[in-house]
Amino acid sequence: MVEAVTERVERARQAYQEVNQGASLRLLTSLRETIWSKFDHLLYLPLLKLERPRDLYYYQGQGLQSLYGFTYKYLPLEQFLGQLTRLELGQPLANTLARCYAQAWYETRETLFIFADWHVKPHWTKSLAHSGSVTMWGRVMPGTKQLVVTGPGGRLLIGWNAAIDCHFSGVLVEMEAELATIVERPIAYTIVDSEGSGLALAERYAEADRAYLSVLPRNPGHDLTEFKLHGPWQSVVDDPAHEVVEASWVDEDKAGQEVRRLILMRPVASTHPTRIYAGRIPTTIAVAHIPPLFRQRWSHQEWRFREMVKGANLNVNYGYSYDQVPHRTRQRQWDKAQEKVEVTQGQLAQRAEALLNLRPQLVHLRHSYAQKRVELEQALKLCQQTLVQRQQAGQATGRCQQGLARRQRQRQELTTRYQKRRRSLLTRLRQQRQQQRHLQTQLAEREACREAIDTDTLCRERHLEKDQIMLNLQLLLTNLHDWAAEHYFAPEWQKLELETATRLIYQKPGRVRWEADQIVVELEPYRYPDQQRAMAATCDRFNAANLRWRDGRLLRIYVARAP
Repeated sequence: MVEAVTERVERARQAYQEVNQGASLRLLTSLRETIWSKFDHLLYLPLLKLERPRDLYYYQGQGLQSLYGFTYKYLPLEQFLGQLTRLELGQPLANTLARCYAQAWYETRETLFIFADWHVKPHWTKSLAHSGSVTMWGRVMPGTKQLVVTGPGGRLLIGWNAAIDCHFSGVLVEMEAELATIVERPIAYTIVDSEGSGLALAERYAEADRAYLSVLPRNPGHDLTEFKLHGPWQSVVDDPAHEVVEASWVDEDKAGQEVRRLILMRPVASTHPTRIYAGRIPTTIAVAHIPPLFRQRWSHQEWRFREMVKGANLNVNYGYSYDQVPHRTRQRQWDKAQEKVEVTQGQLAQRAEALLNLRPQLVHLRHSYAQKRVELEQALKLCQQTLVQRQQAGQATGRCQQGLARRQRQRQELTTRYQKRRRSLLTRLRQQRQQQRHLQTQLAEREACREAIDTDTLCRERHLEKDQIMLNLQLLLTNLHDWAAEHYFAPEWQKLELETATRLIYQKPGRVRWEADQIVVELEPYRYPDQQRAMAATCDRFNAANLRWRDGRLLRIYVARAP
């Protein structure tokens, strides 16, 4: 890790010098020892219960001084962090460390499955900024999203800083492909929470031919009658109280659009499913293994978030420089309002076209009726004349009277049909005009709502490069703790969280002797016998490893005997 980070910093310095000839950054001429001492100061801030470099203004502790003989204060570290930002070291350093973590925690070329989730940290500001839902505060406010990825066993791999209005469907597939390239390992599948259960994400995974596992939100719930079961219920592995079955939607439309594999789970004594797993789940994973596989997310990711929030200050923001950018949330609101306006405009166009068609129909009906009425009147008049002539001639008039009656009925029927058709057309015209007036009112309201959305005012978008560099160090500190616990801690202390280990071990008072060939640390005794025994065993394991300081001196740690 030390060699990889040093090489990455050197490459960043060279790239910056090539682009910026004659630059006067102090970091460009600093010795490796100086760079590492400042890295250590930033790395160990959480162990000193400090949050930001500015907290070193009044820091009087001896922890950092025992390592280097002095303690950097606020200004040198803030300048150092700013210079790292100008080198744009955040993402390259994250990639380098992720490759180191994968090599350290997992066997070479081992196929990985990963856990991915957002951690949202709030940003307290009164200025206009992009905002999103911050669950821990139960409110919508400015902030930053951190996409943290862990591997099997909950080992932290990498973290990305992103804008708070990002969504899984926009970054997850690309992140998975990029991570596979970074760690040089194939990614079998990704496990995410219910935020990744949407159909849009499944379609993107289908296009990329990748796999993932998620779970549908419990609200709204789903009834068993909504599904068609494929096979019998099976007992969940290591959980005989629950059973699972693969299923599909009964609704043909939903089933036709579905690209996810659906797995229902319920308690044995229950009728309806209490959990529905969904995603592009590999067919190589048996149905009975899916629930315990997904449950690992709690111990391998959610608890890791909580451990880092308490131990590595994951909620701290670093740097408040920003750019003025268009307000994306308001632009999305404007786009939705514009869609509604366009819908209303389309409906108005349909009404106008309908009115344009109905008016000629009414005119044509009137002309057609008048023409047929004239023809019937002429035929009726002719029948009447024929009837009079036959009566005067003393001829039979039966057929003439029948023809006259028929013509009169036709005239009456024509008038009735005309009036009925005319009333129908007038009714339709009136309805279309009423709908047109209603739509015109609705259009005015929707246009007013659209115009009320302020898309011209710019908002602040924080620069996240400093946050990315510090996120890399926060993940590094947590991984270093995991490595120390696994390799050097006593068995009863190997599951200690970073916060607890900081209190029991890393902040333990003691004395340091810098001798010619070794560095000896003697810790004060513990109050409780079990802690004293655990620390003694930890010191024995540490000393047996024969670790050395950077200058080659042997490291030795002891705990003083309890009085």
